[in-house]
Amino acid sequence: MDWRITLDGEPPRRGLTWWELLAVIVVLGFLIALLIPMLYSPRTPARRMACRNNLKQIGLALHNYAHAHKVFPPGTICSTDPIAPGNQYDVWAEAAQTGPGFQGTSFLLLIMPFIEGDNIAKNWDFAVGISNSDFGENGTPSNFDIAGTDVKGFYCPTRRWDIRPEDKTMILSPSWTGGGTDYGGCAGRHAAFTLKTGYNLCDASTFYEPNFYPDPFTAEDDTEEKRWGIFGRVNVSTKFDEITDGTSNTIMTGELQRITDTTPGSKDGWAIGGPATLFTTGALFRYEDGKLDPVADTKEGKLMNNHFFGSPGSEHSGGAHFGLADGSVMFLTDSMDPRIFALMGSMADGVEVLPD
Repeated sequence: MDWRITLDGEPPRRGLTWWELLAVIVVLGFLIALLIPMLYSPRTPARRMACRNNLKQIGLALHNYAHAHKVFPPGTICSTDPIAPGNQYDVWAEAAQTGPGFQGTSFLLLIMPFIEGDNIAKNWDFAVGISNSDFGENGTPSNFDIAGTDVKGFYCPTRRWDIRPEDKTMILSPSWTGGGTDYGGCAGRHAAFTLKTGYNLCDASTFYEPNFYPDPFTAEDDTEEKRWGIFGRVNVSTKFDEITDGTSNTIMTGELQRITDTTPGSKDGWAIGGPATLFTTGALFRYEDGKLDPVADTKEGKLMNNHFFGSPGSEHSGGAHFGLADGSVMFLTDSMDPRIFALMGSMADGVEVLPD
């Protein structure tokens, strides 16, 4: 026993041993681990709500555009001729052009006057390509500079607030520091994009092999006209009366997957048409052991969050947000009936479906 006495007659205070200090650290670590989810969880619903609102604003802009022009904007404008098979438009290559007469532009560019993008709409020169770097009159920004700028409402806050270093591989120009989008339009439920490069936008005659046909369709009765989505036809605007399946259950817009670890990977850029700003609801893919395969059996593959750049998806848990043609926004789960999800992407298939 230690009989040492301090000057005031009290025994000295003993410090913590290493074991006691370790116990305190463990308890503090446990409490912090409990606290972090409590601090983070309120942010998750707020970010999902912000994402939902972004799609709501895009839908409102599309309806304002349709009110002004009597049609929705074409999903993609492309001035170069398509190539066979599948009438493939090389939209990405056209977006890289600088000369007069080139487009390769998206519907998001066209709705800028209705979505707080007045300066973008006013300064954009539709006479030259996206990658033209010539300044406009009175020193206004070039198309190249405008296309590389961020539009806040085009980013899902659950995923990102701007272009991240890992996103650079998806961008048209390595010098762009912005200009991405996490939202796009529905091309339909056909094989809208080529698997070889991911650059080309295909028409509704194409399907991946093996084919996926949602019931009740087969290869014989699933015609092109029944596969189109609102933004699938290049250089063609969709009228309201063409959406014969009903605006309340036809997908118009939605969240995009941004895939960088497969080939081909995602394309990114709100100004660019084709694979950068469109998706298909009919690409049934399986991702396993780092390999991506198209399949025909819905028990083997997924249509959403399936790791294929041409399918919709998000970084929200369990599904993604989609804007319907009536302007509403719904969160659709990736476990919903694949048949219903696929058919919601086409606007005139003649099959009545109701989302889950």
